[in-house]
Amino acid sequence: MIIDIDAVLYAQGFIKEDELFRRMFTANALIFAYREKFKSSPAKGVDRINGFQYSTRSEKELELVSEKCLNETFRFSPFLEKLKLKGRHKAPRIIGIPTIRDRVVLHQLHRFLALVFPKTVQRNVASTYVRSVAEEMIDLEGSDTWICCTDIEKFYDSIQHDRLIKLLKKQINCKTAISLIAHALHTPTVPQNARRINYSAFKQEKGVPQGLAISNILAAIYMVDVDTHMTSIAGLTYYRYVDDVLMYGDPKVVESAYESVRRRLSRRGLTLHGRTSPKTYIGPIDRRFSYLGYDFKLPNITVRDETFERFLRAIAAKVSDFKHNYAKRLEKHKYLNQERLVDIFFLELNEKITGAISGNKRYGWMAYFNQITDEKLLHQMDRAVASMIARVPLLTAKGNPPLKTLARSHYELKFNPRGGYIRDYDLNISVAQKLRFLDARGRVDPDVPLTDAQIIERYERYVKFVLAKMHADEGEIY
Repeated sequence: MIIDIDAVLYAQGFIKEDELFRRMFTANALIFAYREKFKSSPAKGVDRINGFQYSTRSEKELELVSEKCLNETFRFSPFLEKLKLKGRHKAPRIIGIPTIRDRVVLHQLHRFLALVFPKTVQRNVASTYVRSVAEEMIDLEGSDTWICCTDIEKFYDSIQHDRLIKLLKKQINCKTAISLIAHALHTPTVPQNARRINYSAFKQEKGVPQGLAISNILAAIYMVDVDTHMTSIAGLTYYRYVDDVLMYGDPKVVESAYESVRRRLSRRGLTLHGRTSPKTYIGPIDRRFSYLGYDFKLPNITVRDETFERFLRAIAAKVSDFKHNYAKRLEKHKYLNQERLVDIFFLELNEKITGAISGNKRYGWMAYFNQITDEKLLHQMDRAVASMIARVPLLTAKGNPPLKTLARSHYELKFNPRGGYIRDYDLNISVAQKLRFLDARGRVDPDVPLTDAQIIERYERYVKFVLAKMHADEGEIY
Protein backbone atom coordinates (compact mmCIF):
# COMPACT_ATOMS: atom_id res chain seq x y z
CA MET A 1 0.00 0.00 0.00
CA ILE A 2 1.33 3.44 -1.02
CA ILE A 3 1.35 5.94 1.83
CA ASP A 4 0.39 9.52 0.97
CA ILE A 5 2.99 11.48 2.96
CA ASP A 6 1.24 14.81 2.36
CA ALA A 7 -2.01 13.41 3.73
CA VAL A 8 -0.27 12.05 6.83
CA LEU A 9 1.59 15.31 7.51
CA TYR A 10 -1.57 17.38 7.09
CA ALA A 11 -3.75 15.06 9.18
CA GLN A 12 -1.21 15.17 12.01
CA GLY A 13 -0.97 18.97 11.87
CA PHE A 14 2.67 19.18 10.73
CA ILE A 15 1.74 21.25 7.67
CA LYS A 16 -1.06 23.74 6.98
CA GLU A 17 -3.25 24.27 3.92
CA ASP A 18 -0.82 26.55 2.09
CA GLU A 19 2.06 24.09 2.44
CA LEU A 20 -0.21 21.17 1.51
CA PHE A 21 -1.29 23.00 -1.65
CA ARG A 22 2.30 23.85 -2.57
CA ARG A 23 3.36 20.20 -2.18
CA MET A 24 0.46 18.90 -4.26
CA PHE A 25 1.07 21.34 -7.11
CA THR A 26 4.78 20.88 -7.68
CA ALA A 27 5.76 19.93 -11.22
CA ASN A 28 6.65 16.39 -10.10
CA ALA A 29 3.26 15.92 -8.40
CA LEU A 30 1.39 17.04 -11.52
CA ILE A 31 3.50 14.87 -13.84
CA PHE A 32 2.95 11.84 -11.58
CA ALA A 33 -0.83 12.47 -11.54
CA TYR A 34 -0.87 12.67 -15.34
CA ARG A 35 1.06 9.42 -15.79
CA GLU A 36 -0.99 7.57 -13.19
CA LYS A 37 -4.47 8.78 -14.13
CA PHE A 38 -4.68 10.39 -17.54
CA LYS A 39 -1.94 9.13 -19.85
CA SER A 40 -4.29 6.63 -21.51
CA SER A 41 -7.46 8.71 -21.22
CA PRO A 42 -9.43 8.88 -24.51
CA ALA A 43 -11.37 11.99 -23.41
CA LYS A 44 -10.76 15.20 -25.34
CA GLY A 45 -11.51 18.78 -24.28
CA VAL A 46 -11.73 21.90 -26.43
CA ASP A 47 -8.15 21.35 -27.60
CA ARG A 48 -9.14 17.91 -29.04
CA ILE A 49 -6.12 16.22 -27.49
CA ASN A 50 -6.41 12.94 -25.57
CA GLY A 51 -4.13 11.62 -22.85
CA PHE A 52 -1.82 9.73 -25.19
CA GLN A 53 -1.40 12.70 -27.55
CA TYR A 54 -0.64 15.00 -24.62
CA SER A 55 2.35 12.86 -23.56
CA THR A 56 4.72 14.52 -26.04
CA ARG A 57 4.45 17.85 -24.26
CA SER A 58 3.29 16.83 -20.79
CA GLU A 59 6.49 17.38 -18.78
CA LYS A 60 7.38 20.80 -20.17
CA GLU A 61 3.80 22.08 -20.01
CA LEU A 62 3.04 20.71 -16.53
CA GLU A 63 6.17 22.44 -15.21
CA LEU A 64 4.68 25.70 -16.46
CA VAL A 65 1.25 24.76 -15.06
CA SER A 66 2.82 24.19 -11.64
CA GLU A 67 4.44 27.61 -11.71
CA LYS A 68 1.19 29.31 -12.72
CA CYS A 69 -0.92 27.46 -10.11
CA LEU A 70 1.46 28.55 -7.39
CA ASN A 71 1.63 32.21 -8.46
CA GLU A 72 -2.16 32.46 -9.13
CA THR A 73 -1.88 33.09 -12.87
CA PHE A 74 -3.19 29.70 -14.06
CA ARG A 75 -6.37 29.82 -16.17
CA PHE A 76 -8.50 26.83 -17.11
CA SER A 77 -9.46 26.36 -20.74
CA PRO A 78 -13.22 26.43 -21.34
CA PHE A 79 -14.83 23.07 -20.58
CA LEU A 80 -16.24 21.27 -23.61
CA GLU A 81 -20.02 20.87 -23.45
CA LYS A 82 -21.52 17.40 -23.57
CA LEU A 83 -25.31 17.10 -23.34
CA LYS A 84 -26.71 14.14 -21.42
CA LEU A 85 -30.33 13.50 -22.30
CA LYS A 86 -32.74 12.93 -19.40
CA GLY A 87 -35.88 12.07 -21.34
CA ARG A 88 -38.68 13.73 -23.25
CA HIS A 89 -39.81 17.16 -22.01
CA LYS A 90 -36.69 17.46 -19.83
CA ALA A 91 -33.77 19.78 -20.40
CA PRO A 92 -30.51 17.84 -20.95
CA ARG A 93 -27.84 17.82 -18.26
CA ILE A 94 -24.79 19.83 -19.32
CA ILE A 95 -21.53 18.03 -18.58
CA GLY A 96 -18.20 19.85 -18.84
CA ILE A 97 -15.18 17.99 -20.26
CA PRO A 98 -11.83 19.60 -19.32
CA THR A 99 -8.66 19.32 -21.37
CA ILE A 100 -6.12 16.73 -20.20
CA ARG A 101 -3.97 19.51 -18.76
CA ASP A 102 -6.91 20.84 -16.75
CA ARG A 103 -8.00 17.37 -15.65
CA VAL A 104 -4.61 16.95 -13.98
CA VAL A 105 -5.06 20.24 -12.10
CA LEU A 106 -8.66 19.41 -11.10
CA HIS A 107 -7.59 15.95 -9.93
CA GLN A 108 -5.01 17.47 -7.60
CA LEU A 109 -7.52 20.08 -6.48
CA HIS A 110 -9.96 17.31 -5.57
CA ARG A 111 -7.28 15.51 -3.56
CA PHE A 112 -6.53 18.76 -1.76
CA LEU A 113 -10.22 19.37 -0.91
CA ALA A 114 -10.68 15.77 0.20
CA LEU A 115 -7.85 16.15 2.73
CA VAL A 116 -9.09 19.51 4.02
CA PHE A 117 -12.74 18.33 4.20
CA PRO A 118 -12.36 14.62 5.03
CA LYS A 119 -15.91 14.20 6.36
CA THR A 120 -17.44 15.75 3.26
CA VAL A 121 -16.13 13.25 0.70
CA GLN A 122 -18.92 11.05 -0.69
CA ARG A 123 -17.79 7.65 0.55
CA ASN A 124 -20.76 5.67 -0.76
CA VAL A 125 -22.10 5.26 -4.26
CA ALA A 126 -25.85 5.44 -4.90
CA SER A 127 -26.27 1.66 -4.76
CA THR A 128 -24.84 1.61 -1.22
CA TYR A 129 -27.46 4.13 -0.07
CA VAL A 130 -30.22 2.13 -1.75
CA ARG A 131 -29.02 -1.08 -0.10
CA SER A 132 -29.25 0.54 3.34
CA VAL A 133 -32.67 2.03 2.58
CA ALA A 134 -34.03 -1.26 1.21
CA GLU A 135 -32.91 -3.20 4.30
CA GLU A 136 -34.43 -0.60 6.62
CA MET A 137 -37.70 -0.40 4.66
CA ILE A 138 -38.30 -4.15 5.01
CA ASP A 139 -37.95 -3.87 8.79
CA LEU A 140 -40.43 -0.97 8.85
CA GLU A 141 -43.13 -2.75 6.84
CA GLY A 142 -46.49 -2.58 8.63
CA SER A 143 -45.44 0.23 10.99
CA ASP A 144 -47.07 3.68 11.21
CA THR A 145 -43.88 5.32 9.95
CA TRP A 146 -44.18 8.16 7.43
CA ILE A 147 -41.70 8.83 4.68
CA CYS A 148 -40.70 11.86 2.63
CA CYS A 149 -39.06 11.44 -0.79
CA THR A 150 -38.20 14.57 -2.74
CA ASP A 151 -35.31 16.25 -4.52
CA ILE A 152 -33.64 19.61 -5.02
CA GLU A 153 -34.48 21.43 -8.23
CA LYS A 154 -31.49 22.19 -10.49
CA PHE A 155 -29.11 21.49 -7.61
CA TYR A 156 -25.69 22.03 -9.22
CA ASP A 157 -26.93 24.91 -11.36
CA SER A 158 -28.30 26.84 -8.36
CA ILE A 159 -25.25 26.83 -6.06
CA GLN A 160 -24.20 30.40 -5.25
CA HIS A 161 -20.52 31.10 -5.93
CA ASP A 162 -20.06 33.75 -3.24
CA ARG A 163 -21.59 31.60 -0.52
CA LEU A 164 -19.54 28.57 -1.54
CA ILE A 165 -16.30 30.56 -1.52
CA LYS A 166 -17.11 31.88 1.99
CA LEU A 167 -17.64 28.29 3.19
CA LEU A 168 -14.30 27.25 1.70
CA LYS A 169 -12.46 30.18 3.30
CA LYS A 170 -13.65 29.08 6.76
CA GLN A 171 -11.59 25.90 6.42
CA ILE A 172 -8.92 26.72 3.83
CA ASN A 173 -6.25 29.16 4.93
CA CYS A 174 -4.66 29.33 1.48
CA LYS A 175 -5.41 32.25 -0.84
CA THR A 176 -3.83 30.46 -3.80
CA ALA A 177 -6.13 27.43 -3.48
CA ILE A 178 -9.23 29.61 -3.14
CA SER A 179 -8.23 31.57 -6.24
CA LEU A 180 -7.84 28.38 -8.29
CA ILE A 181 -11.21 26.99 -7.16
CA ALA A 182 -12.93 30.31 -7.90
CA HIS A 183 -11.52 30.34 -11.41
CA ALA A 184 -12.77 26.79 -12.02
CA LEU A 185 -16.27 27.90 -10.95
CA HIS A 186 -16.24 30.84 -13.36
CA THR A 187 -14.83 28.94 -16.34
CA PRO A 188 -17.50 28.61 -19.05
CA THR A 189 -18.71 25.34 -20.55
CA VAL A 190 -18.92 25.86 -24.32
CA PRO A 191 -20.40 23.93 -27.29
CA GLN A 192 -17.94 22.14 -29.52
CA ASN A 193 -17.96 24.64 -32.37
CA ALA A 194 -18.19 27.83 -30.29
CA ARG A 195 -15.85 30.59 -31.44
CA ARG A 196 -13.31 31.88 -28.97
CA ILE A 197 -14.73 35.39 -29.26
CA ASN A 198 -18.07 34.08 -27.93
CA TYR A 199 -16.72 32.13 -24.91
CA SER A 200 -17.67 34.88 -22.45
CA ALA A 201 -21.34 34.48 -23.39
CA PHE A 202 -21.35 31.05 -21.73
CA LYS A 203 -20.08 32.21 -18.33
CA GLN A 204 -22.43 31.48 -15.42
CA GLU A 205 -22.92 33.72 -12.41
CA LYS A 206 -23.91 30.74 -10.26
CA GLY A 207 -23.72 26.97 -10.33
CA VAL A 208 -20.99 24.34 -10.15
CA PRO A 209 -20.02 22.92 -13.56
CA GLN A 210 -20.95 19.23 -13.69
CA GLY A 211 -18.51 16.52 -14.70
CA LEU A 212 -15.40 17.97 -13.07
CA ALA A 213 -13.33 16.11 -10.47
CA ILE A 214 -14.25 18.78 -7.90
CA SER A 215 -17.97 19.08 -8.71
CA ASN A 216 -19.32 16.57 -6.19
CA ILE A 217 -17.15 17.59 -3.27
CA LEU A 218 -17.91 21.30 -3.77
CA ALA A 219 -21.64 20.54 -3.81
CA ALA A 220 -21.24 18.43 -0.67
CA ILE A 221 -19.39 21.26 1.11
CA TYR A 222 -22.22 23.60 0.17
CA MET A 223 -24.73 21.24 1.82
CA VAL A 224 -22.79 20.20 4.92
CA ASP A 225 -24.58 22.55 7.34
CA VAL A 226 -28.00 21.41 6.11
CA ASP A 227 -27.07 17.73 6.38
CA THR A 228 -25.60 18.20 9.86
CA HIS A 229 -28.79 19.81 11.13
CA MET A 230 -31.15 17.29 9.53
CA THR A 231 -29.26 14.26 10.84
CA SER A 232 -29.44 15.72 14.36
CA ILE A 233 -33.27 15.81 14.47
CA ALA A 234 -34.51 13.32 17.07
CA GLY A 235 -36.68 10.54 15.68
CA LEU A 236 -35.76 11.25 12.05
CA THR A 237 -33.66 9.17 9.67
CA TYR A 238 -32.26 11.37 6.91
CA TYR A 239 -30.52 10.45 3.65
CA ARG A 240 -29.30 12.73 0.89
CA TYR A 241 -27.51 11.54 -2.21
CA VAL A 242 -26.62 14.55 -4.40
CA ASP A 243 -30.06 16.10 -5.02
CA ASP A 244 -32.24 13.19 -3.84
CA VAL A 245 -33.58 13.47 -0.28
CA LEU A 246 -35.28 10.75 1.76
CA MET A 247 -36.46 11.08 5.37
CA TYR A 248 -38.62 8.87 7.55
CA GLY A 249 -39.94 8.72 11.12
CA ASP A 250 -43.05 9.72 13.08
CA PRO A 251 -45.62 11.55 10.86
CA LYS A 252 -45.30 14.87 12.74
CA VAL A 253 -41.50 14.67 12.72
CA VAL A 254 -41.44 14.03 8.96
CA GLU A 255 -43.86 16.89 8.22
CA SER A 256 -41.75 19.26 10.31
CA ALA A 257 -38.50 18.01 8.76
CA TYR A 258 -39.74 18.70 5.24
CA GLU A 259 -40.49 22.33 6.13
CA SER A 260 -37.16 22.64 7.93
CA VAL A 261 -35.05 21.40 5.03
CA ARG A 262 -37.09 23.49 2.58
CA ARG A 263 -36.39 26.69 4.56
CA ARG A 264 -32.70 25.93 4.98
CA LEU A 265 -32.27 25.23 1.28
CA SER A 266 -34.15 28.41 0.38
CA ARG A 267 -31.66 30.50 2.37
CA ARG A 268 -28.93 28.95 0.23
CA GLY A 269 -30.63 29.70 -3.08
CA LEU A 270 -31.88 26.13 -3.49
CA THR A 271 -35.46 24.95 -4.04
CA LEU A 272 -37.04 21.71 -2.88
CA HIS A 273 -39.80 20.28 -5.04
CA GLY A 274 -43.17 21.25 -3.56
CA ARG A 275 -45.70 18.96 -1.91
CA THR A 276 -47.84 18.84 -5.05
CA SER A 277 -44.94 17.91 -7.32
CA PRO A 278 -44.89 14.33 -8.67
CA LYS A 279 -41.28 14.23 -7.43
CA THR A 280 -42.38 14.64 -3.80
CA TYR A 281 -44.14 12.06 -1.67
CA ILE A 282 -44.98 12.58 2.00
CA GLY A 283 -47.13 9.90 3.58
CA PRO A 284 -47.36 6.39 5.04
CA ILE A 285 -44.53 4.02 4.29
CA ASP A 286 -46.89 1.32 2.99
CA ARG A 287 -47.79 3.46 -0.06
CA ARG A 288 -45.77 3.45 -3.29
CA PHE A 289 -42.71 5.74 -3.36
CA SER A 290 -39.46 6.02 -5.34
CA TYR A 291 -35.86 6.73 -4.42
CA LEU A 292 -32.73 6.70 -6.60
CA GLY A 293 -34.45 4.77 -9.38
CA TYR A 294 -36.01 2.11 -7.13
CA ASP A 295 -39.78 1.79 -6.70
CA PHE A 296 -40.95 0.71 -3.23
CA LYS A 297 -44.37 -0.78 -2.51
CA LEU A 298 -43.50 -2.80 0.53
CA PRO A 299 -42.77 -5.65 0.74
CA ASN A 300 -42.10 -5.44 -3.00
CA ILE A 301 -39.02 -3.57 -4.26
CA THR A 302 -38.82 -3.02 -8.00
CA VAL A 303 -37.87 -0.32 -10.53
CA ARG A 304 -39.85 2.34 -12.35
CA ASP A 305 -41.23 1.46 -15.80
CA GLU A 306 -39.04 4.03 -17.53
CA THR A 307 -35.97 2.59 -15.82
CA PHE A 308 -36.20 -0.95 -17.21
CA GLU A 309 -37.50 0.35 -20.56
CA ARG A 310 -34.39 2.52 -20.86
CA PHE A 311 -32.19 -0.51 -20.22
CA LEU A 312 -34.04 -2.56 -22.84
CA ARG A 313 -33.63 0.27 -25.34
CA ALA A 314 -29.88 0.17 -24.72
CA ILE A 315 -29.89 -3.59 -25.42
CA ALA A 316 -31.95 -3.01 -28.57
CA ALA A 317 -29.46 -0.39 -29.74
CA LYS A 318 -26.61 -2.87 -29.33
CA VAL A 319 -28.47 -5.55 -31.32
CA SER A 320 -29.31 -3.01 -34.04
CA ASP A 321 -25.69 -1.84 -34.19
CA PHE A 322 -24.52 -5.43 -34.78
CA LYS A 323 -27.16 -6.01 -37.45
CA HIS A 324 -26.42 -2.85 -39.45
CA ASN A 325 -22.63 -2.61 -39.01
CA TYR A 326 -21.72 -6.29 -39.27
CA ALA A 327 -20.43 -6.05 -42.87
CA LYS A 328 -18.43 -2.89 -42.14
CA ARG A 329 -16.65 -4.58 -39.23
CA LEU A 330 -15.74 -7.58 -41.38
CA GLU A 331 -14.30 -5.22 -43.97
CA LYS A 332 -12.38 -3.16 -41.42
CA HIS A 333 -10.99 -6.05 -39.35
CA LYS A 334 -9.72 -8.60 -41.85
CA TYR A 335 -8.55 -10.94 -39.10
CA LEU A 336 -12.15 -11.49 -37.94
CA ASN A 337 -14.79 -13.70 -39.53
CA GLN A 338 -18.55 -14.16 -39.07
CA GLU A 339 -18.22 -16.66 -36.22
CA ARG A 340 -15.75 -14.47 -34.33
CA LEU A 341 -17.97 -11.40 -34.68
CA VAL A 342 -20.97 -13.28 -33.31
CA ASP A 343 -18.89 -14.61 -30.38
CA ILE A 344 -17.62 -11.10 -29.59
CA PHE A 345 -21.16 -9.71 -29.74
CA PHE A 346 -22.40 -12.19 -27.15
CA LEU A 347 -19.37 -11.63 -24.90
CA GLU A 348 -20.10 -7.90 -24.85
CA LEU A 349 -23.89 -8.26 -24.61
CA ASN A 350 -23.66 -10.78 -21.77
CA GLU A 351 -21.38 -8.43 -19.88
CA LYS A 352 -23.95 -5.65 -20.26
CA ILE A 353 -26.59 -8.01 -18.83
CA THR A 354 -24.57 -9.39 -15.92
CA GLY A 355 -22.41 -6.39 -15.10
CA ALA A 356 -18.80 -6.86 -14.08
CA ILE A 357 -16.38 -6.75 -11.17
CA SER A 358 -13.22 -4.66 -11.14
CA GLY A 359 -11.15 -3.49 -8.20
CA ASN A 360 -13.55 -5.37 -5.91
CA LYS A 361 -16.36 -3.07 -7.11
CA ARG A 362 -19.50 -4.13 -8.94
CA TYR A 363 -20.54 -2.28 -12.09
CA GLY A 364 -23.63 -2.28 -14.30
CA TRP A 365 -27.41 -2.07 -14.30
CA MET A 366 -27.94 -5.35 -12.48
CA ALA A 367 -25.29 -4.52 -9.89
CA TYR A 368 -27.10 -1.28 -9.10
CA PHE A 369 -30.58 -2.84 -8.99
CA ASN A 370 -29.53 -5.92 -7.08
CA GLN A 371 -31.85 -5.04 -4.17
CA ILE A 372 -35.06 -5.55 -6.12
CA THR A 373 -37.36 -8.42 -5.09
CA ASP A 374 -39.41 -8.37 -8.31
CA GLU A 375 -38.08 -11.50 -10.04
CA LYS A 376 -41.12 -11.54 -12.33
CA LEU A 377 -39.85 -8.31 -13.91
CA LEU A 378 -36.40 -9.81 -14.49
CA HIS A 379 -37.88 -12.81 -16.32
CA GLN A 380 -40.01 -10.42 -18.37
CA MET A 381 -36.91 -8.46 -19.36
CA ASP A 382 -35.03 -11.67 -20.19
CA ARG A 383 -37.83 -12.71 -22.56
CA ALA A 384 -37.69 -9.30 -24.22
CA VAL A 385 -33.93 -9.59 -24.78
CA ALA A 386 -34.29 -13.14 -26.16
CA SER A 387 -36.96 -11.88 -28.54
CA MET A 388 -34.63 -9.17 -29.87
CA ILE A 389 -31.92 -11.76 -30.54
CA ALA A 390 -34.36 -14.11 -32.27
CA ARG A 391 -35.11 -11.46 -34.91
CA VAL A 392 -31.48 -11.46 -36.15
CA PRO A 393 -30.80 -14.70 -38.11
CA LEU A 394 -27.01 -14.31 -37.87
CA LEU A 395 -27.22 -14.49 -34.06
CA THR A 396 -29.29 -17.69 -34.02
CA ALA A 397 -27.65 -19.51 -36.93
CA LYS A 398 -25.95 -22.01 -34.61
CA GLY A 399 -29.08 -22.77 -32.56
CA ASN A 400 -29.76 -21.50 -29.06
CA PRO A 401 -27.61 -18.39 -28.49
CA PRO A 402 -25.25 -18.35 -25.45
CA LEU A 403 -27.32 -15.62 -23.81
CA LYS A 404 -27.01 -14.88 -20.10
CA THR A 405 -29.99 -13.66 -18.09
CA LEU A 406 -30.82 -10.90 -15.66
CA ALA A 407 -32.61 -13.35 -13.36
CA ARG A 408 -29.51 -15.53 -12.97
CA SER A 409 -27.27 -12.46 -12.68
CA HIS A 410 -29.46 -11.13 -9.85
CA TYR A 411 -28.89 -14.36 -7.90
CA GLU A 412 -25.17 -14.64 -8.66
CA LEU A 413 -24.45 -11.02 -7.67
CA LYS A 414 -26.18 -11.58 -4.35
CA PHE A 415 -24.80 -14.96 -3.40
CA ASN A 416 -21.90 -15.94 -5.64
CA PRO A 417 -20.34 -12.89 -7.34
CA ARG A 418 -16.95 -14.57 -7.83
CA GLY A 419 -18.41 -17.84 -9.07
CA GLY A 420 -17.62 -17.22 -12.73
CA TYR A 421 -20.99 -16.09 -14.10
CA ILE A 422 -20.08 -12.41 -13.71
CA ARG A 423 -17.09 -11.04 -15.61
CA ASP A 424 -14.29 -10.51 -13.08
CA TYR A 425 -11.56 -8.23 -14.41
CA ASP A 426 -9.54 -8.70 -11.24
CA LEU A 427 -8.59 -12.18 -12.54
CA ASN A 428 -6.62 -10.72 -15.46
CA ILE A 429 -3.29 -10.17 -13.75
CA SER A 430 -0.53 -11.24 -16.12
CA VAL A 431 0.25 -9.78 -19.53
CA ALA A 432 -0.61 -13.15 -21.12
CA GLN A 433 -4.07 -13.12 -19.51
CA LYS A 434 -4.70 -9.57 -20.73
CA LEU A 435 -3.58 -10.51 -24.25
CA ARG A 436 -5.91 -13.53 -24.29
CA PHE A 437 -8.76 -11.31 -23.17
CA LEU A 438 -8.06 -8.72 -25.88
CA ASP A 439 -7.84 -11.48 -28.49
CA ALA A 440 -11.20 -12.93 -27.41
CA ARG A 441 -12.75 -9.48 -27.78
CA GLY A 442 -11.21 -8.97 -31.22
CA ARG A 443 -9.14 -6.06 -30.00
CA VAL A 444 -5.77 -7.24 -31.36
CA ASP A 445 -4.65 -8.32 -34.82
CA PRO A 446 -2.70 -11.60 -34.43
CA ASP A 447 -0.34 -10.52 -37.24
CA VAL A 448 0.66 -7.30 -35.46
CA PRO A 449 3.21 -7.85 -32.64
CA LEU A 450 2.72 -5.83 -29.46
CA THR A 451 5.08 -5.10 -26.58
CA ASP A 452 4.02 -5.84 -23.02
CA ALA A 453 3.52 -2.11 -22.43
CA GLN A 454 1.28 -1.83 -25.49
CA ILE A 455 -0.80 -4.82 -24.37
CA ILE A 456 -1.27 -3.40 -20.89
CA GLU A 457 -2.16 0.05 -22.21
CA ARG A 458 -4.68 -1.34 -24.71
CA TYR A 459 -6.22 -3.61 -22.09
CA GLU A 460 -6.57 -0.81 -19.52
CA ARG A 461 -8.05 1.54 -22.09
CA TYR A 462 -10.63 -1.05 -23.15
CA VAL A 463 -11.61 -1.96 -19.58
CA LYS A 464 -11.95 1.73 -18.69
CA PHE A 465 -14.24 2.17 -21.70
CA VAL A 466 -16.40 -0.84 -20.76
CA LEU A 467 -16.73 0.17 -17.11
CA ALA A 468 -17.58 3.75 -18.09
CA LYS A 469 -20.44 2.38 -20.20
CA MET A 470 -21.65 0.32 -17.26
CA HIS A 471 -21.39 3.30 -14.95
CA ALA A 472 -23.48 5.23 -17.45
CA ASP A 473 -26.13 2.48 -17.22
CA GLU A 474 -26.23 3.08 -13.46
CA GLY A 475 -26.16 6.86 -13.76
CA GLU A 476 -29.12 7.00 -16.15
CA ILE A 477 -31.47 5.74 -13.49
CA TYR A 478 -31.95 8.65 -11.20
